[in-house]
Amino acid sequence: MNTNKVSVAGFEGEGLKRVVESGDWFVGIKNWKPANDAAHFDNMERHMQTDEVFVLLEGGCTLLVDHSPDNNCSDIRCVPMEKNKVYCIHPSVWHNTITTKDAKLILMENRNTSMDNSEVRTLSSGEITALRKQL
Repeated sequence: MNTNKVSVAGFEGEGLKRVVESGDWFVGIKNWKPANDAAHFDNMERHMQTDEVFVLLEGGCTLLVDHSPDNNCSDIRCVPMEKNKVYCIHPSVWHNTITTKDAKLILMENRNTSMDNSEVRTLSSGEITALRKQL
């Protein structure tokens, strides 16, 4: 719905859809997708120039967050998200979201966040096995 005063958007599909873009930021709805399932995840990502904010609305989500002082993914911790709390991943922090099939999150970040200013790191099979034990 879009009127002169209010825009309303939703998203029920898999993955992420940007639903509001304004100025330098966007708001998206992020739902489960196979790559964020505990059985299929295989990487971490980081955004070099921006925070990324998550709010869990429904279902379950665990944030994988690297706490190593030298940002080498040697201390990845599982952070179970609580509904209706705001989680802010700061620039250059390796992270990922592991979601249940009924998960629905709000995601906010800079509009110009892209692979030009982000990195993806593939996890080793040993790292994945260790994280699955924590999950």
